[in-house]
Amino acid sequence: MTAAVMANEATVRAAALPAAVAELAGCSFSALADDDLLDVLRLAERARRQLEALDSTLIAELEARNLAGRYVLRGTRQLLSGLLNLSPAESSTRVRQARELGPRTGLTGEQLPPLLPAAAAARADGILTGRHVEVILSAMARLRAARLPVERQVDAEAFLVEQAARFDAGTLRGIARRLLDTLDPDGTLATEQAQQRRRFLSCVPDRDGMHRLTADLDSETAALAMTVLHSLAAPKPMCAGERDERTAGQRMHDAFRSVLKLALRAGELPVSGGVPATVLITMTAEQFQAGTGLAGTSFGQRLSVDQALRMADQATIAWIVHNSTGGILGYGTTRRVASDRQTLALIARDQGCCFPGCTDPPEWTEKHHVIPWRAGGRTDLDNLCLLCDYHHDRIDTGGWQVTMRDGVPWFVPPAWIDPARQPQRNVRP
Repeated sequence: MTAAVMANEATVRAAALPAAVAELAGCSFSALADDDLLDVLRLAERARRQLEALDSTLIAELEARNLAGRYVLRGTRQLLSGLLNLSPAESSTRVRQARELGPRTGLTGEQLPPLLPAAAAARADGILTGRHVEVILSAMARLRAARLPVERQVDAEAFLVEQAARFDAGTLRGIARRLLDTLDPDGTLATEQAQQRRRFLSCVPDRDGMHRLTADLDSETAALAMTVLHSLAAPKPMCAGERDERTAGQRMHDAFRSVLKLALRAGELPVSGGVPATVLITMTAEQFQAGTGLAGTSFGQRLSVDQALRMADQATIAWIVHNSTGGILGYGTTRRVASDRQTLALIARDQGCCFPGCTDPPEWTEKHHVIPWRAGGRTDLDNLCLLCDYHHDRIDTGGWQVTMRDGVPWFVPPAWIDPARQPQRNVRP
């Protein structure tokens, strides 16, 4: 068979793929027996994985021909991004996988096997998902960096492929970690260097005012983060016997916010623009008076005026009120926040979050105005109490009321908790 005929055959077969998929998708599966339906699902998944293996073969050929250079592009990643409308991250992943699992060409034009032949064969058979491949590539890269003998690298690859046929990618990652710890117990230094190169964090706004936090943390940072966040992310019901309705992810989010608030309250952040690190919030006079609408921060975030005014109870929040033309009508900084002496007195009195049953220490608390400062509440000891971030956020919306009796905060529960609404206080041992 001539090269021209073979090339034409490859084009014809590739062109038939979309039609074959569309034909299968157009079938009615309602009449299939359960076992037959599962078989179709397995076959479709295997075909999906085999197409990913084909992707690596095609990209390897693109690189061998240097098509990116021919089209005056910086590399194959840029070629894929433009040709297939892929994100830079997805293009990079495909190129990296193709270099490890795709066919290679020697200096004299001879065909060479893939760098990871066992993984390449398993992927071509539809055994490996893309996530399986990423786990295997990462593990093998570390073994190469450790200069492990080639024979042991081959055995490790075969072992990981065998495990990938039995377990999902998350489980395989744990298996790979244990394998690496066994084969490369002294590989910490190389791993730390790689982690330092890869460390990354970004916070990107979404359309609805939320922000997406993405991070690759090195081991030390991850250990610190998990230790601190997990200590703050324990469930905190508003009363004894009640469930904390927050999901695990929501509790971790709130714990992260508590850490950031603590950093702001500590007063040890570097100076920025000639003043200590400060959350700067702007709003109109009408918004300030009504407590409604959206305020803005110096970084462009939008938050409700009610949120902004509640934040303004804390030490490193500055707010600016302007008129419709942008003129400054008033501003506030930290003058309404408890002084150092008042804070020490609050710690001595409350000993931490004073909500009944809460055990958070003083370091994780905020000063709460019993009568809000924006309603004329004074920054005096008989109008302040310590609340953790969780209870500070919910005290006004959960139906609880705070009252001061002889200079001590008491909490009146909502009627659905206690119809008699008997005041409670946090009595610490």
